Amino acid sequence: MGLTAVHDMLRGDLEQVEDRLRQRTVNSYEFVDLAVRHVIEGGGKRLRPMLALLSAQACGYSGDAMYDLAAAMELIHVASLVHDDVIDEAALRRNRETLNVRFGNKVSVLVGDYMHARVLAILVGCGATEPIYAAVADATQSMCEGEVIHAYKADDFDIGVDDYLNIMDLKTARLIACSCRVGALLAGAEDGIVDAMSVYGSAVGVAFQIVDDVLDLVGEETTFGKPTRNDLREGKLTLPVMHARDNCSPADRDRLKGMLLADERGPDDIEWIVNLTRSHNGVGHALQAAREMSSKAAGAVLAAPDSTARDGLLALATALVERDN
Repeated sequence: MGLTAVHDMLRGDLEQVEDRLRQRTVNSYEFVDLAVRHVIEGGGKRLRPMLALLSAQACGYSGDAMYDLAAAMELIHVASLVHDDVIDEAALRRNRETLNVRFGNKVSVLVGDYMHARVLAILVGCGATEPIYAAVADATQSMCEGEVIHAYKADDFDIGVDDYLNIMDLKTARLIACSCRVGALLAGAEDGIVDAMSVYGSAVGVAFQIVDDVLDLVGEETTFGKPTRNDLREGKLTLPVMHARDNCSPADRDRLKGMLLADERGPDDIEWIVNLTRSHNGVGHALQAAREMSSKAAGAVLAAPDSTARDGLLALATALVERDN
């Protein structure tokens, strides 16, 4: 079962989530509503809603509150993307112009804030419990911490792999883990299963981010949905390049450092870095790390009862690593 098959399995449920996303973010001010629609209707994998739904269902839940909870997870994610695009001065996401290009940075920041406010309203409306609020609060705080640390470490050429993976965990994996955790909490699962779902989500989240880094380096822009090699243009170290950094000659290491710490990198510089990374199997090394995290996720989710939903979670753990977009 691949990513498309899991998506098809959840088609009816995801349509309910899309309805909630539209209904819960409607604004009476036309311009605000227009800006929000631009983001909400921009598509995407809807990974976090899928995980929230599957986790709830794997733990025996079948009520309507999971649709609101899944929508809330997606809104947190989308709001973070809006803010990321401002920080990164990004022009394209999912093959569409970003909100900051269309309406400017001020509007983008405020629309992201508005979405976070709507998350709180959704949680109140679906009767979220204190443990669910705590999980959401922890995840959103972690995302902010990860962004701040990443910005602080931006010029640290010698950043270690453990520090890098910790940043990826904070920025990306914590919300994915939260999506799984709140689904299990909504279902009233016992503590051991709730924790296992969190472990699953965290491992899937790190694997997902590693693959994103690989696709940014060597993927096709038309398939990936946004400009590739953007990390290199911004001088960001990612796991594949870090592997090359740690295994190349001292001369190549010095050259790599000079390029990444320079104010700008031209096409020839970027091509040299990509070739250096390929020559030291940085891509293969990173993908192996992602597969190890995928295996960890698969082992954790076996704590849940055998079900079609659990099969979906197992399939996602593999599909998210083997994807090309």
